Amino acid sequence: MTSTPQSPIPDTPVEPVTPERISELLDAEGLQHRLESAPVAAGESPATIVRTGFLNTAIAISIDGDQLVCDSMWRGEIPKDDAPKVLGLCNSWNQAHFMPTMRFFENSAGTGHLTASAHRQVDITHGLSRNQIGAFLMSTFDGILRAYEFIEGQFPELVTWEEPHND
Repeated sequence: MTSTPQSPIPDTPVEPVTPERISELLDAEGLQHRLESAPVAAGESPATIVRTGFLNTAIAISIDGDQLVCDSMWRGEIPKDDAPKVLGLCNSWNQAHFMPTMRFFENSAGTGHLTASAHRQVDITHGLSRNQIGAFLMSTFDGILRAYEFIEGQFPELVTWEEPHND
């Protein structure tokens, strides 16, 4: 007689997605993060954003209406003169990969640089289970890191940070 494999952590029922549920999942994965609420006008509910990231990217996870949104920005600063090359790279990535969507924009800090961004979202109208949230986040993080490795391969001179090494 064979038994059905059991997950080490049982899934939850489909429930509304909240920043707190996302935070619990990131805690379970050992990923550093913080919850950040933006100031709002009197009488409005504050929108809470979950912020995390990796060495080469900052990631913001938010709920926008019926969408769970994961948006990121690459740490490198691309000169504006390289816009045609970045456009080609984004188009190439987006045609070859299901996710995340690569894009770029002019940095609003007035530095004269472009910022590469990777974006993905999922409909949460009916809620998600813990495993659905986890699968979305972990696959998105993996995709974001792969997308930025792709960009870094084309702009190695813009990688000015170093991987920390534990000796």
